[in-house]
Amino acid sequence: MKRKMALLMVAAMAVNVMPAVSFAEEGEKVVRVGVSYDPVTLDYAQINADPATDMDTMIGDALIRNKNGEYIGGIAQSWEVSEDGTEWTFTLKEGLTYSDGETPVTTEDLVYAVKRLLDPEGGYNNSDSAFVFKNGKAYYDGACAWEEVGVEAIDDLTIKYTFENPQYELNFTSTTLYAPLEEAFVEPLGVEYGSSAEKTLGNGPFVVTEWMSDSSVTMVKNENYWDADSIKIDQFTFLVGASSDTGIDMMMAGELDLWPAGNAMQRQVMEDSGYECCITYGSYQGLNINHKGKTEETGLFLGNANFRKAISYAVDRTALTASVMTGADPASRLVAPSEGGVEKTFQEEFPYEAWPVTAEPEKAKEYLNAALEELGKTIDEVPAIELLCYDSQGSIDILSAVQDMLLTNLGIQCVINPQTIQVMINSAMSGDYDLWYGGNAIAEPDALEDYLNSYTTESGQTSGLRGYSNEEFDKLYATALASPTIEERRSNFFEIEKFFCDNTMTLLLGWSESGYYYDSQFQGLYYDGGTPVFTYMDIAE
Repeated sequence: MKRKMALLMVAAMAVNVMPAVSFAEEGEKVVRVGVSYDPVTLDYAQINADPATDMDTMIGDALIRNKNGEYIGGIAQSWEVSEDGTEWTFTLKEGLTYSDGETPVTTEDLVYAVKRLLDPEGGYNNSDSAFVFKNGKAYYDGACAWEEVGVEAIDDLTIKYTFENPQYELNFTSTTLYAPLEEAFVEPLGVEYGSSAEKTLGNGPFVVTEWMSDSSVTMVKNENYWDADSIKIDQFTFLVGASSDTGIDMMMAGELDLWPAGNAMQRQVMEDSGYECCITYGSYQGLNINHKGKTEETGLFLGNANFRKAISYAVDRTALTASVMTGADPASRLVAPSEGGVEKTFQEEFPYEAWPVTAEPEKAKEYLNAALEELGKTIDEVPAIELLCYDSQGSIDILSAVQDMLLTNLGIQCVINPQTIQVMINSAMSGDYDLWYGGNAIAEPDALEDYLNSYTTESGQTSGLRGYSNEEFDKLYATALASPTIEERRSNFFEIEKFFCDNTMTLLLGWSESGYYYDSQFQGLYYDGGTPVFTYMDIAE
């Protein structure tokens, strides 16, 4: 690896790093994007991993779009919201069609998309995303009729959604959950829908024209798109396998225009070569804590807040991210620097530092002694803590470092338990672990429903994942979830974040970075939450 990086350093100095812009035809603008692997499907109901999640809003247009930071109507001309934020009535633009330019888009297509997603027989990956609708989960569970679900087509251009909790404009962007589907096209294909270019039909800015398995996905501008004049790129080609050092080599050779950021060494090569980067934070990385413990013995200690604080202060997050967690920044709180507030970032609007990013052994020992006194135990009675992880060298290296820190700073023994991916997941879901290394995606508008929901008492009754129950947390969670405005949501979420961090509900280590490198001639790439938006890019003259 070191030899390879050295060669790349030499190449960076020797090669003209201005990537050549390729054109499908004379005068056409083409952008080549490197991706790690082939999409499994482009079916909105099934998409659950990159790079498909970066492509779906390019081929599908939902009700609202984030256009360079401004919320505009996608297929919606206008919308009205109830005072409590749970009822949204949309009026669609007239004359909308799918990419074929002939098939009209109607509100019945929007109703069908939700009904299909909630079909329990379909078994779609994203079915639970539709539980946000009133009675969505009840319908999925067979406890009510479809007519009771909060989706109603009032006429061809007007649709009303009723949600279990308040929604906000940003909840409708960066997702195709609310994008229309043409039933007459989708149903005959069944599970094959979205599996190839000819088996995909969208209404978005781009159309999939070619999908070569394990090679490339080509999208061209949809001339029938309602906002086609704003689309400046004629073609995007996503090249599969352009990850790690291969992606850097392709960038240097002018075979790629955008490359997803790799580890710290690779990013340094790109920066030294003059490339620019659009960076965001994609996930929280850390040690999930089972508050009940793998055994009753470990649960006694892990259920104690001072013991959890002790291990948090014993861990050096800066050292971890500088050595074995490259590609992440040390976390000093839950909310990452790129997460949005109301007008600025959340961190700017709600400044807060929950813990130091370097280890504080003396403070860690103070918390440990407090825990031992509360529990009536001695340090010799602290059992070995099991560290569960995926059986990869990277994960084992991270846990080895944590193991050494806890032993050195607290005298606590740890045992690393690497497992295959399925065994690891099964162990985590059933609570068969003490500390489990893994990540949680950073979601919009915040971590409330996609992460912190698993700490509620209600979730704990159906899952052994966290082993956590706290009445105060439940109240804070319910209050934030019912916030009628985004301003109130942000403020209420801050109260939850402080509770989460003060009680060390998990051992958060770092915020994982993600992003794309490109040359300065490529303009207009930005992020909507944690999702890159390629749609409105352009190439400078």
